[in-house]
Formats: sequence, structure tokens, C-alpha cells
Amino acid sequence: MAGRPENRPRFPDLLEPVLTALDGDEVGLDRAINAVAEALADCEALMVDGLGRPAQGMSDEQAVLNALDTYVRVLLHSGEVEGAAAVGDLMERIDRFSRRRKRRGFRTA
Repeated sequence: MAGRPENRPRFPDLLEPVLTALDGDEVGLDRAINAVAEALADCEALMVDGLGRPAQGMSDEQAVLNALDTYVRVLLHSGEVEGAAAVGDLMERIDRFSRRRKRRGFRTA
């Protein structure tokens, strides 16, 4: 999918599965996280650690949270404060989901 910029998906389109995941639907959220993580991999997105080095062993949730964090910054830069707040709420939801998954060993069928 790499190549000319016009061939790459727009950031909101890439994140759409998690942006539209229904509240209270953990299976749907899990599928959305997986879909976005796969799309990030298809786009050859590079996730970096706090020191700017390529991140090792990043979970799907972490990758999606990093992408959403970048999207929040884009929204704030564009003056879309309400949109950024909504994405921030989604990030908290994904973080809670990730912690529950680790505690319970949550997996979809």
C-alpha cells in the first residue's frame, strides 16, 4: 500500500472501525482494534517508543492507541477540540478494554 500519497488511506478512514465501535460491545471493539492494527501494518506504519526507536512487541491495542494519539494531535491542531475529546474518551475505553483483556484472558471466538 506504500507508494504515492494519493494511494494511501486517509487517517480517519484508517481508524474508522474503532471510531465507530459501539459502546458496550467488547467483541465488536476487539474486532475493530484488530482491523485497525492490520490496516496500520498494511500501510507499513512505524510505531516508535518514547525514544523514537522502532517499538518491539507492541500489542494491537498499543498500536491503535498510538495512532489515535496522533489523530488527537491532528484534530487539536485543526481546532477540532470536541472531536479530539471524543477520541480521547475512545482511547480511555480501549485502555480499559486492554486491561480487562489481560486480567481475564479475553479472546473472541
